[in-house]
Amino acid sequence: MNNNNFNFINNQYGGTQGYNDQTTGRMGNSTPNIDSFDNELPLLEELGINFDHIRLKTLSVLNPLKRIESNIMDDTDLGGPFFFGLLLGFSLLMRGKVQFGYIYGLGLIGCLSMYMVLNLMSENGIDIYRVISVLGYCLLPMVFLSFLSIGVNINGMFGYVLIFIAIIWSTYSASKMFVKVLTMIDQRILVAYPVGLLYTGFALITAF
Repeated sequence: MNNNNFNFINNQYGGTQGYNDQTTGRMGNSTPNIDSFDNELPLLEELGINFDHIRLKTLSVLNPLKRIESNIMDDTDLGGPFFFGLLLGFSLLMRGKVQFGYIYGLGLIGCLSMYMVLNLMSENGIDIYRVISVLGYCLLPMVFLSFLSIGVNINGMFGYVLIFIAIIWSTYSASKMFVKVLTMIDQRILVAYPVGLLYTGFALITAF
């Protein structure tokens, strides 16, 4: 009698595997895709933040005489520009000047203006994100000037020389990237002029 009951229960529920199939449903018969998570991109890359690209572009600005590749701006990385903008605002904040609104306001107007100018001058054209990326990375000399002004008075002849160097440095780096990406070598002076005006505005915010 006990053996019959055991066989009935075993047939009814299909043993241990049948019990697992009933509790798990169809999911129990499918093999989970273990590699699906391995193929996913890291979170920072999905957000458009690539530290290798940030380092490469930063080094290109720090060494403006270094030859750059034409594909340096293939990715529209905005993490570096926003970070350098925050650094500039923070350095001014250490001097008791709250200038975040002026920094991002001037940056927005300058990026939109350069976007229109470059698309009028170039046959290839450029998108607004690459304009923001180039101008934001080349803001790095202004960040150095701002931190230097914490301990050094730049409202004198020595400071004016430093301001002039920072403007030339930023302008040279940005115009070099623009003409390289857009193949506008013969028009570099025309590109550098509005870029220089933009960084002069940042220098005035930093100095005064």
